[in-house]
Amino acid sequence: MDLHVHTPKSTCYSEPSVTPEQIVDAALASSLEVIAITDHNTVEAIDDIRQVATKKSLFVFPGIELSTKGGHVIALFELDTPVERLQDFLDYIGIAREGWGDAAIMAGNGIEEVFQKIGERRGLAIAAHIERWPSGFLETNEPRRAKMKIHSNQYLSALEVTVPQNKSLWNSGQVRDYPKKYACIQASDAHALGHIGRRPVYIQMEKVGLPGLRSAFLNYEAKIIFPDELSVSQ
Repeated sequence: MDLHVHTPKSTCYSEPSVTPEQIVDAALASSLEVIAITDHNTVEAIDDIRQVATKKSLFVFPGIELSTKGGHVIALFELDTPVERLQDFLDYIGIAREGWGDAAIMAGNGIEEVFQKIGERRGLAIAAHIERWPSGFLETNEPRRAKMKIHSNQYLSALEVTVPQNKSLWNSGQVRDYPKKYACIQASDAHALGHIGRRPVYIQMEKVGLPGLRSAFLNYEAKIIFPDELSVSQ
């Protein structure tokens, strides 16, 4: 899986002419079975991607990468969630249409409120690229106490890490000042075709869908593995 993929609907995408067909084909060429489309503050690419992906047996989670003062958040929803419902969610968290696609536009009144509103709409909240400056929550200018509160939030489901060697520390709650244990994923954060699938994750699900993903996040020790870990185990 690659659960953090952008399209030209994100204004910072590096290849504006890329088509949905090319994105799906790039995912399949990278041996991916599941992707999430997570453009910045917009859902406008999702239907076109899903239409192509369905014909080619690629699963697509509809998602959004949301910007907040406390860091970026990936919101994931069930596979068949209508785009109209996702657009309504953008209204719910305060993203006006003129801000769609722009990572500089901030959502809601803060990252914890965004976590809660994702949960209220039955989505999953993942803290995006947590170690990356300046948009991962660990690397923002927020005080450490605020970061500790973000990390302990009940609506946060998983962490997207950019330092895979730290996965076991986050899994086991051994990072100083951050004792809550979390599932970890890695993902490409693709802003170009060549990025798709560059940091995949294996997640075991009986059936691809949000319930299966939610279950894997709760049972991460048995159901989530990074490719490097698989190589070591073999």
